[in-house]
Amino acid sequence: MSELKQKLVESIIHSIIVMIISLIITSVIIIDLSNIFFMVISFIIGVIFLVIYIKKPYNKESLMINSWICMICVLFIGNLIGKMIPLASIISCGIAISIVDIISFTKIGSKTSNAKVMSNKNLMSKLIVYSKSVKNNNIVPTKGLGDFVFYTILLSGLYKISNSNYYLFYGACLVFLGCAINWIIVCFIYKKKWYKGFPATFIPFILLLPLFVRLI
Repeated sequence: MSELKQKLVESIIHSIIVMIISLIITSVIIIDLSNIFFMVISFIIGVIFLVIYIKKPYNKESLMINSWICMICVLFIGNLIGKMIPLASIISCGIAISIVDIISFTKIGSKTSNAKVMSNKNLMSKLIVYSKSVKNNNIVPTKGLGDFVFYTILLSGLYKISNSNYYLFYGACLVFLGCAINWIIVCFIYKKKWYKGFPATFIPFILLLPLFVRLI
């Protein structure tokens, strides 16, 4: 197995673990945090921490622990956004973000803000959630913070309009399925010369869309 493939497999394995953990935490936050005061406070604290962290000088040693704190922050942020904005806005934002996400990985989208962030290595490194390799103790990149907040907004909105733990669980499973499809696709295209990454929002959103439509 080539070194590149080993890194890919390791990243996917860690991504699966991180994704499962994040979906569990997301579900707990969505179900248990319903008080608007505490949602707003957690939102503000999350935003403040993210701003301070992004402005701090790059420090590789603290990337992993800070990435997990940031992930928790964006889950709280996404929870409030999903519960505050109407269903139509959630669907519209989901469509828009998915399209922009796809475009940003193409030549056409090289000038989008998303693509510019990805080209800034120091900034981009702060916007990824990391795990730790069991082989050499190095950090392993998994998913971007933007993906986590996107999934949380969708699931929070789904729970708000359905008021059902079943729909939330089903939605979380669909998000995970969408991510799994993404990982499978990446396994087939990662060697291509044009490969720069793969949009993580589109497929999970498409899988969740029928649930939203059903609840309209």
